[in-house]
Amino acid sequence: MIQGSRMNIKILPPIVLAICLLLSAGISSAAELITVITADSLEYEAKTREYQMSGNVTVTRGDAVVKADEITYAEDTSEMKAAGNVRYDDRESSVRAARAEFNLDAKSGRLHDAELLYRKNNYHLSGKTIEKKGENYYYSPEARFTTCDTPVPDWCFRGKEINAVMGETIKARDTSLLLRDLPVFYAPYLQASLNTERHTGFLIPIPGYSKSRGISLNMPYYWAIAENRDATFVFDYFSKRGLGTGVEYRFVEPGGIRSSWWAYHIRDTELDRDFLEVRALHEDRDRGNISRFLDINYVNEKDYYREFNSYREIRIQRFLESTGEASMTRDNSRLYLLSQYRVDLQQENGLTPQKLPEAGYVLNYTRVGDFMLGGSVTAANLYREDAASAARLDIYPRLLHRFGTDVTVTQTVGLRDTSYAFYHSNDGDATGNTLRGAFEYDIITQTRLIRRFPLLTHIVEPSLRYHFVYSPKSTRPGPVYDETDLFGRTSAIELSLLNRGIIKGSEALEVRMTQGVDTYGGDRPFLPLHIEAGIRTPVTFLLDSTYDYYAGRVASVHSDLGVNVSSVNLSFGQRFNRKEDINVFTTGAGFNLSKEAHIDSSLWYDAKGAGLRDVNVSLKYTRQCWSLHVEAIKRPGDFSVKFMVELTGITSRPPAKDRLLQTD
Repeated sequence: MIQGSRMNIKILPPIVLAICLLLSAGISSAAELITVITADSLEYEAKTREYQMSGNVTVTRGDAVVKADEITYAEDTSEMKAAGNVRYDDRESSVRAARAEFNLDAKSGRLHDAELLYRKNNYHLSGKTIEKKGENYYYSPEARFTTCDTPVPDWCFRGKEINAVMGETIKARDTSLLLRDLPVFYAPYLQASLNTERHTGFLIPIPGYSKSRGISLNMPYYWAIAENRDATFVFDYFSKRGLGTGVEYRFVEPGGIRSSWWAYHIRDTELDRDFLEVRALHEDRDRGNISRFLDINYVNEKDYYREFNSYREIRIQRFLESTGEASMTRDNSRLYLLSQYRVDLQQENGLTPQKLPEAGYVLNYTRVGDFMLGGSVTAANLYREDAASAARLDIYPRLLHRFGTDVTVTQTVGLRDTSYAFYHSNDGDATGNTLRGAFEYDIITQTRLIRRFPLLTHIVEPSLRYHFVYSPKSTRPGPVYDETDLFGRTSAIELSLLNRGIIKGSEALEVRMTQGVDTYGGDRPFLPLHIEAGIRTPVTFLLDSTYDYYAGRVASVHSDLGVNVSSVNLSFGQRFNRKEDINVFTTGAGFNLSKEAHIDSSLWYDAKGAGLRDVNVSLKYTRQCWSLHVEAIKRPGDFSVKFMVELTGITSRPPAKDRLLQTD
């Protein structure tokens, strides 16, 4: 037996291999590094071929440090035992244990009364017994798991038969979620992703409440099918309305192909109706000169969004539009085939025109000598279920010429022929064939005046435009399907004055005033005065307004004001249209209640008598290892609230940029 007192020694394998692989599976080979051992005493038993070290044992190899009161190593079996305040630290992990046993050949071992920290995502695993079964793979009959640093964590999972692969996934049975040691949720089986990237597993459920739908629970399951494909399965429970199920499938392919498909069904037990939604978005735009685009939006019941969505922008949409398009582009032209179907969610759909299909050729302005030639040819089948439909051919060539430097003059001459073949009509004025011809002339004269001041560059851009369209009065007007059918007799003069302010190379102010005169306007030739304004600093302000001379009052206002003071963001807006009898005010506020808490709010007020209509308040509270997002929405006839919890290090939602899921 060899004995020694307090010593600092250098040794080479096999002891080197024994110590350095205590817990780390990714350390370099033993031949590359020297292990330094410091201990109060070291003994070697020749018969058993065992090393025994005791008293403040410290083993250092590279960036790995092992400390214990006692360490025993057997050369023949590669078994190592450490006891008493066992500590291990390297760049990836840290371990605290009362005892540890390892088989170094198998790179496996067992920890007793241990706590393991995986540094990359701050994963903590603690239990009476923790077995290391492979690289970053740990098993425990019963343990706790969290990403919180405090001795009593804000949250942790306590479960049995725990299998954890750090950086990938954790599985457990008889699992309880504890908040500050208080059990709040139980699951017979848990599988969660420990991967901040994509990983298959259940996502954190989202509980909520709605006055019209009752208590709700959204339970998603995420499936990482492949590197470029994934899917989310959704199970919804509404205490007043029943069960809903949905699936979203997404994929990307080389060459700029992106696709996302969503289908959702719920059997409404209160209304005794089935609701179905289908959405799809497929884009293939970046492969050569041929591109394809598909956007499908379908609901079987027009009130689906009013019943099952609290967000105002979705709930009040007028049309649900589906579009499919294939196109071929050249340097200066495009050939396309388009189908477009719109569903009117507020009125009967039989009068809505559908393009089934439309084919067209568009020539961008191309230089021909001193001129630029452009134009378009389109052929469309415009179908309406309960009104006149038509096959329409529209030919619209244009010739552009520009000259001048300080003062530029741009002239455009165009011819337009539009022919209709009406069918499926009960209207005697929309039968047979109709041809509309028109001649167009447009001229714009403009210049630019610049004055530079020490802090500001002021630019004034006046312009004068005359737009003339001649169409024979004998041409019989027909139904209006889209903007093409609004092209008709015009003789308008337009004077515009644009003021721009440039500060430090950035545009800070822009104001444009435009006055039009319609020479066909009889005794009321003046069109409404149009004012557009934009301010970007120190506040943001956008204004689009018209003033009616003859009525002596404002005809429309579209304005937005944003103010950012310290950590407070305020916004105000108005949507006013006298003709449409609309006067709506919006406001919003976002500010920090504390370092951890942020609140956002918005409201929508109808000044035409309906009063306060929509209020949305969102609170996000963030801690070191978790965050809580609470959203409350008040809308006419309903109030809803939902709670979204994120436990740091456990994926709560798949990282998809273009989600189609729109229901609550």
